[in-house]
Amino acid sequence: MLARIPGHPLSLRILFGFILLLCAVGNLPWHLDNYDQAKQAYVAYEIVHEGNWLYQHTPKGDTATKPPLAGWVSLPIYWLTGSWDIAWRLPGLVCTVILLLLLAREGQRLWPEGGAVLAGCAFALNILTPRIATLVRTDMMLTLWITLCGWLIYRKIREGGAWSLREKWLFFGCMLGAVFTKGPILYAFLLPGMVAFWFLGPRDRRALVWSGWWTWVVPLLIFVGWLGYGLFSNQQFYQDVVVNEFFSRFDQSLKSHERQQPIWFYFPHLIHKFAPWSLLLIALPIFSKNVRAAVRQRPEILWLACWAIGGLLCMTFVPSKRVDRIFPVIPPFCLLLVGMIAACQCGQRIKAWCGAAIVGSVLFSGGYFIGIVVLGYMDKNDSLVRFGQEAQRLAAETGGLPVAVMPGKDEGMFMYCDADQFSGPEASLRAWQEGKSTVLVLPARRLPKELDNVEPTLDTGKVDKNEKRYLLFLRRE
Repeated sequence: MLARIPGHPLSLRILFGFILLLCAVGNLPWHLDNYDQAKQAYVAYEIVHEGNWLYQHTPKGDTATKPPLAGWVSLPIYWLTGSWDIAWRLPGLVCTVILLLLLAREGQRLWPEGGAVLAGCAFALNILTPRIATLVRTDMMLTLWITLCGWLIYRKIREGGAWSLREKWLFFGCMLGAVFTKGPILYAFLLPGMVAFWFLGPRDRRALVWSGWWTWVVPLLIFVGWLGYGLFSNQQFYQDVVVNEFFSRFDQSLKSHERQQPIWFYFPHLIHKFAPWSLLLIALPIFSKNVRAAVRQRPEILWLACWAIGGLLCMTFVPSKRVDRIFPVIPPFCLLLVGMIAACQCGQRIKAWCGAAIVGSVLFSGGYFIGIVVLGYMDKNDSLVRFGQEAQRLAAETGGLPVAVMPGKDEGMFMYCDADQFSGPEASLRAWQEGKSTVLVLPARRLPKELDNVEPTLDTGKVDKNEKRYLLFLRRE
């Protein structure tokens, strides 16, 4: 696919190959122990084991708070490969590749002298992208849908002309994909920029940000239908999804365990995690009047600025904050940076700055994520994964019965053990004692009195700073 980027030398393809490798390995060794990955992983896992296609649960039995599209995408990959790790992580990596290619091609159009490499490096060589690329989360897929919507608007503003029916259907499809990936959050990333462009943009281009009512409203109505049926069919759906997931974004007292962040939280984090590109984005309009003029006079550049800044500002005023939630502003900022560089007209000096930024980002991002991976293996971050695999092996050798897993804080454990579901402490112990399961896995902090004097077959010992510890008891006839 990289070969389709026209007119670029081998060095560019080597650079993009390094970027893709970095994104592919950035989360090794793979596990589900943080960032709520286990909750998202369970969506596809439950569909396979329980057949619940429309509504799923968390590993502990609560209602899943995200729509199921990401889980649906994982299913055919699992059926083809038989690997949950690939099924969970490949969709995010594919979305990363699509975004990289799209930004490279548009960057090339904005600045033929180096826009492709600059847009690609800005998108991928930072502290955010290689981490998010293969996390078992919906952030990269959501970013793809939002970017495609914003890009379709960008293309209309750049080229002019009314929206064709084909373009409207494409926009509708991306909107529908976004709401079934993470709900209506995409409106927060697009509508503020559209309103700003309506007031700031040239009169002959303002209306081009709007693709038609049905392309915006019908996806939302379909999502509301899914939401309404969930409310009707599941009494817990309202509390888990509407209150705990949606309302808690605006009323943090509903999630008192989450740390409240100041209103300026996103700005220093974005400057840090998107450096050095964030520094160039700040410096260029300050020191170059050509850049300021381009933002005012070129409607497509103005749209990129409205799109990126509008989404960032809107999310800033949402009380519940977490850095990964503003990741969808990264692609428009990448294209805005290329547009500013192209308008700067600073000759070799700006090329030297861009070259230094690219080299620095390669060294820093590469060193950072390679170091993270090495430390992850040295610290045995996948200890629970390997423990679960050993539990599966022992269960297969002693009758092939499912592993009984007692609930604990580590929601991924029963997926590591390939168990159907968590059982309550009494049910797990009873199943093991009655011979319905030959392998019992439980957190050491929940050791029943009946097993006080029983020597465990396998013990993880203390794992990471949380001192997680799991025990495995093997039943032998």
